[in-house]
Amino acid sequence: MKTYLKHFLFLITLLGGINTSASSELQHWQQAKINWQSEAGSHINILADEQPAFMALKPYIPLFEKLTGISVGFHPLEQSQMRIRRHQDLSEGLGLYDVHPMGITFLGEAQSHGWIEPLAPYLENPLITDKSWYQLEDISERSLALCRINGALYSLPFDFSAPIYFYRKDLFTRFNLKVPDTYAELLKTKVALQRAIDTDPQLKGMHAFASRTLPGAGLNTWTILPIMRAYGAQVINEHGESEFDSPETEDALKMYRNLVTGYGTPDNSRLLHFYELRNQFKQGKLASAFLASHFYNEIDTAEESDIWNKWEAAPLPAGPVARETSPWAWAFTINAHSNNKTAAWLFIQWATSEQTASLLSTGGSPPRKKVWHEKLFTLVNKPGFNNTMLWVFDHATPDRLQAGMVEFPVIGKVISYTFSQIFYGADIKESIKATHAKINADMKHLTSNRAVQQ
Repeated sequence: MKTYLKHFLFLITLLGGINTSASSELQHWQQAKINWQSEAGSHINILADEQPAFMALKPYIPLFEKLTGISVGFHPLEQSQMRIRRHQDLSEGLGLYDVHPMGITFLGEAQSHGWIEPLAPYLENPLITDKSWYQLEDISERSLALCRINGALYSLPFDFSAPIYFYRKDLFTRFNLKVPDTYAELLKTKVALQRAIDTDPQLKGMHAFASRTLPGAGLNTWTILPIMRAYGAQVINEHGESEFDSPETEDALKMYRNLVTGYGTPDNSRLLHFYELRNQFKQGKLASAFLASHFYNEIDTAEESDIWNKWEAAPLPAGPVARETSPWAWAFTINAHSNNKTAAWLFIQWATSEQTASLLSTGGSPPRKKVWHEKLFTLVNKPGFNNTMLWVFDHATPDRLQAGMVEFPVIGKVISYTFSQIFYGADIKESIKATHAKINADMKHLTSNRAVQQ
């Protein structure tokens, strides 16, 4: 609530009361050499996720409406509900929403069915886009890569994140613990940290570590896939064949299982949603966790968190082969069945511009490099976190499954439920072998169906 109030008060200041002219309110966007009022009088509906970045955008919608004369219906939903509504609207061609939130798990399916618009015709149209003002090159290439399929751009990112290691710096200092550099070190640190926590009655109820466990494509897969890659494992090769059944997969899943279960983790760790993990860290009930990098915006002030001055962050640990993470970009895309596509484009251009990104940096994690270098690295006085974000911008690469693959919703669900079963005690070798066979069968079926449809 206090975060929303922060945006609201900023908006009031920005709108400036009775004596502030419209030109000064909107001057940053009016520097673009386009006619923002070209679609005045139209209406667009925006579907949104109830993630912080989307909610950070909401208070500024009146600025867009004033700039363009376009009225906006902004409809945020809890993530699982949003995904259901989005799929229904796009797959049935309803055209309820002109602009949809898009992540890497669904982009391939949406693009393959022609449900979303390629953005090049809008980006290259000088009547509705000022490319020199918009500065596409300022957007992190790592985030733009998540919005492209075969080189074509289908969405534009406005929030960019990746799993990183958040930890209580005060506790690591107090208990003389080093930040783990490898997964093997992290497993030892989890145990040592929990033993130290258990000696202090004031820390009763705190646990040393947690990460995503709930099944669902995009849920536990987001933190497990980079660990698999760090161990040299992969789900599918470049030919669309499963490579899941491997010693490297077994080693990676054994390590992750040991990290998220047993001593040092919450008793109900296998049932915790990532929102609950965030809240536990924020409330001082977790000493460390793998969390989305944009989480910093929920814990960077005394008003938002009791541990605002006690945390730090580091990259995910390294495995035997590499140090990896899973980038994610929340982006906006245009519904192919929209009746107001130009108005939808104007909204996307505005929402992902540098000027709007500067506003959203108080509640999101913009992919624009200039905002980070000129504002956020100074605003967030955490050297470890700042260096970690530089690492994310330079090194975060998606798994093949998450790079626009049409099959991800199906295959992602298959492996996700296998991961969950392993956390509940299923035999790792047998689970991997059975899942390997299912992946190949599903890929063959999906490929055959797609060939028939074409």
